Amino acid sequence: MSYLIKRDKKTNTITYMEYNMQGYKFTPKSKENAKIQVNQIVVVNPSMIEQILTLKFNTMFRKLMAFVLNFLNDPSSDSTNGMYALTEIERLKSIIFNKYQNYLTIEKQKAFLDKLAYLEKQINMKMLMTYEFMAPSYEEEQTQGRGR
Repeated sequence: MSYLIKRDKKTNTITYMEYNMQGYKFTPKSKENAKIQVNQIVVVNPSMIEQILTLKFNTMFRKLMAFVLNFLNDPSSDSTNGMYALTEIERLKSIIFNKYQNYLTIEKQKAFLDKLAYLEKQINMKMLMTYEFMAPSYEEEQTQGRGR
């Protein structure tokens, strides 16, 4: 692992940076009164990467879980909220498969996907129950043709 950093001494800014370390890259949230401005962080330690990704997944999952619980407990909720929750679940699954797959262990991936599958199952059951108990709508069939 090697790196090269060139800094401008007058302005105290980094003018050039080169490294060949493979790891998880992310940009942290910057605070206005921070003493150091960070554009990008590269984490190389696998256990630290797993902890960071677990925290990120858990925050997204908590938000989704709150929305799904609201949908499941609200008797007047319609199927559009359920469809929105299902699309969010699919989005989280694609993030796990595309972004996190290289950094997480198979056990962690399976745990995340099991959580999402449980939510998906609950939403589908609620949507199926609302469709079963809806009053069927009947249409009258036209028995006569055009009259003259």
